[in-house]
Amino acid sequence: MKIKSLLLVAAVGGASLMAQISSAATLNGNFNMATMDDGAGGFNVFFGNAFTGLQMGDSFMDKFKFTIGNGFDSSASLTSTYLDRSKVKDLAITGFSLSMIDPSSSAILATYSGINTTDAGSHVDTWALTKAGLGSGTYVLEVDGNVIGNGGGSYASDLTVTAAVPEPETYGMLLAGMALMGVIARRKAKKD
Repeated sequence: MKIKSLLLVAAVGGASLMAQISSAATLNGNFNMATMDDGAGGFNVFFGNAFTGLQMGDSFMDKFKFTIGNGFDSSASLTSTYLDRSKVKDLAITGFSLSMIDPSSSAILATYSGINTTDAGSHVDTWALTKAGLGSGTYVLEVDGNVIGNGGGSYASDLTVTAAVPEPETYGMLLAGMALMGVIARRKAKKD
């Protein structure tokens, strides 16, 4: 009877240990990004993360926060790599987005989604995100994904934020306004 009890305790203990090991976790990373001046009124930021086989089965949601002034355009690209030894995709990026947030409450005010540009059969995930006309405020770039295989993987991204370029209509209105001012000045000169 003692052996049966001992085996039962060992089986229950082993099962609970295996349940803890096999349960997936969500890894949340929150990072403040330091911007590097590009010398032309904008800035660049480089960021990324790496995962090991110990995190297999986990999902992740990394958030990178930055603040900008008024009138900027942004462009970001993201690339993830993983081992191509067994055709198992060890790291899968599932989302790439840019959100404007309220700095005091972290409430999301607007979200812009990236586009998965990965080629079929490639062992590299690639994503792109472009948004023109960003207003001043606090923004969060979010990268979501899953660690699928035991090889882990990593991703890296760069964000370029440049001063907004006026639309052609803006130049048209400027020229029309200057022409109108010229006509008014000419009429005034004729009267004198």
